[in-house]
Amino acid sequence: MNYKDFLVRFLVALVMGPLLIATFYFGKIYLLIFVTLVTWLSLKEFFDMSRNKEVYGQLIIGGASALIILTSIYFHSPEAIATFVLMSIIAIFFKELYQKQGSPLLNASVTLFGTLFLSFLLGSFILLRQLPLYKGIPYNWGGSWLVMILLTTWLCDTAAYVLGSMFGKHKLIKRISPNKSIEGSAAGFVFSIVGVLICHFWFVHGLELKDSIIIGAIIGSFGQYGDLFESMIKRDAGVKDSSNLIPGHGGVYDRFDSLMVSTPLIYIYLNFYAL
Repeated sequence: MNYKDFLVRFLVALVMGPLLIATFYFGKIYLLIFVTLVTWLSLKEFFDMSRNKEVYGQLIIGGASALIILTSIYFHSPEAIATFVLMSIIAIFFKELYQKQGSPLLNASVTLFGTLFLSFLLGSFILLRQLPLYKGIPYNWGGSWLVMILLTTWLCDTAAYVLGSMFGKHKLIKRISPNKSIEGSAAGFVFSIVGVLICHFWFVHGLELKDSIIIGAIIGSFGQYGDLFESMIKRDAGVKDSSNLIPGHGGVYDRFDSLMVSTPLIYIYLNFYAL
């Protein structure tokens, strides 16, 4: 384990962590602004990585579409989402008529895919935070759920990184992420369960114990796959991090890759099964 890198990551998390927790807890327009910024930066990083494959995503159209999609999610307007997705598709093809670099087929595909997958996966933070409004339960409950997910994800990532570095012997998926081990992944799963149990008895409202445990299992399993999904993209693009924007952490996409897979699944579970 590189202790210098770990110290830098810890210090950055110590500074940024409270701000992120507060934004997730209080929600409302603050969360919409935050998620929009994260989506735009992640989209830029995704398009920058695609350039290494000589594929050129359309950042202006993609960013504008992402803003409209996230705003529509916030105001719970599925009709608006469908309308603007259709408009975005048409705009992307118009732009490719006049773009003279790369493959129009690949450019359009990457633009549409990047915009939709980042907007909807990151938009799940908003869906989950606003869920109490549509279930007739206290709004602050959603804040406690998001904070639990955030803290448990951090604990999972830290446990997987530290214990995997110390005890990891068996590679998880070597061709995708050669530094990740089965032992580290198992440690991340165990600490995810521990994390949700602590949060459940400490500050979480509106969930039964089994619901919190299921959430921990989702974070400890599918959340780690989110990291692997991004590792697959980065390895294909030939980069170590999505960017170097955050010292010791890489890019914005690097910081939210796990949450982008676990949060949508948790939202689906809570919306359709638990509440």
